[in-house]
Order: sequence, then C-alpha cells, then structure tokens
Amino acid sequence: MNRKVKCNEYRCNWNGIESDVLMGINPFDFSSVWGCPKCKEINTVVFACDELGCWGDVSSGTPTESGYRHTCRLHKPKSEVD
Repeated sequence: MNRKVKCNEYRCNWNGIESDVLMGINPFDFSSVWGCPKCKEINTVVFACDELGCWGDVSSGTPTESGYRHTCRLHKPKSEVD
C-alpha cells in the first residue's frame, strides 16, 4: 500500500506518497533516514491521514471492518474490531 506522506518543513509543505520519499542510511549510526524529494531535508516526512482530501498528521491507528485506518485526530473512526 502506498500511504500518503507530507513534509513538515515549514518552508516546503510537499505532499505525496510513500514511494516518492528519498531513503538513505545515516552515516553516524547506520539507521535509515527519510528525505523529502522537494526540499531534500531529512526526517521531516510524516504520514498523512488516509481520509480522502485530508493532509493532517496521523495521530492514531484504528482497526475497522474494512482494515486498519491511519487517521488524524479529526477523522478517527470508532474501533469496529475487538
């Protein structure tokens, strides 16, 4: 699944999908880092709400009958799966 992502660098505001994000290795601790394809800043890319038309930061994940939802605080569904 190609989730929505966005850059939170205040001068950039790029929106896109996960496969567009630049990936690299941090040379200091060999962990991976994400880079924005527009401004090239690292670790500014976050997942966006999967509600159609919404680009709010994901704040919760909720299991539902139709699958797991990653949403912002405004679009959090009620949990339908126990």
